[in-house]
Amino acid sequence: MTMQPQIILLILIAGSVLLMIGVVTVFSNQKALDGIKSKTVGDGQHGTARWATPKEIQKIYTHVPFRPAEWREGKNLPKAQGLVLGSQGAKNKITALVDSDDIHCLMIGASGVGKTAFFLYPNLEYACASGMSYLALDTKGDLARNYGTIAKNSYGYQVSVIDLRNPTRSDGNNFLALVNRYMDITRKEPANVAARAKAEKYAKILSKTIINPSGDDANYGQNAFFYDAAEGLLTSVILLLAEFLPPKEVDGQMQESWRPPSSSSTSLTRRIQHHIRSPVCAVTLLSGVMIHRALTSVKQPSSLNSEVVLWVILIQFMTLI
Repeated sequence: MTMQPQIILLILIAGSVLLMIGVVTVFSNQKALDGIKSKTVGDGQHGTARWATPKEIQKIYTHVPFRPAEWREGKNLPKAQGLVLGSQGAKNKITALVDSDDIHCLMIGASGVGKTAFFLYPNLEYACASGMSYLALDTKGDLARNYGTIAKNSYGYQVSVIDLRNPTRSDGNNFLALVNRYMDITRKEPANVAARAKAEKYAKILSKTIINPSGDDANYGQNAFFYDAAEGLLTSVILLLAEFLPPKEVDGQMQESWRPPSSSSTSLTRRIQHHIRSPVCAVTLLSGVMIHRALTSVKQPSSLNSEVVLWVILIQFMTLI
């Protein structure tokens, strides 16, 4: 049985290819895997991290004498701002190693190893001394009790606390603060047109934020009139209350008392005065925002949203009276 010429040609071509591969392998000086240099442990396989040398520490970190007793008296306050990542020296002669670069730090340790006492407290002390603003997550309340008092009394910080367990003990935020501030200036200086303009500006911003939190006027559509009317009404009410119902003076100090008088014969204006310019007003406006967003989430008509917001604000304000 004779082979076909095509098969013979195919076998010859395959043999030629294999022969070429063999020749290239032999004469190309390529080594097998066994010829690759074997590196010893410590040549980078497990990382190259090491302890910094004294020269590198001197160059990288800012060396600041750690003197909390002097800092609390306003003496020799440090200028460099950053994180305290280490220290040198003996007791009462400690030098803090401060990294003033834009860095992040993660502290991990078991319970009782000193994460708070030996790392967090020194950093809070240094932050206060160097004039940094910071936010501390304090699940136990120790930081607010310990260093909150130090920051306030020794460094003059304004400390604000948000207590999620006892919300009534938290520091509040009055949305009408800026309106009241410039309206007070206007009341003392009637010719100060700039102060009145700023009061109107912040009143309009607050009204627009309540009525249209998304900030997109394109969603108004054919209901633009109702949105504009709602914003105008809220702005006028805010300005009216800020201008004609100022806080009262008690023992030579301006106080914003929001608790209603116990006497049932108190005039309506006086009772309103006890509620306005207080966190209650801010809560009332905020409730309108929450209901507005709730109605938006269930896709109620936009004109109904504005109408409900206005009714809620008016009804809640009347309940305070």
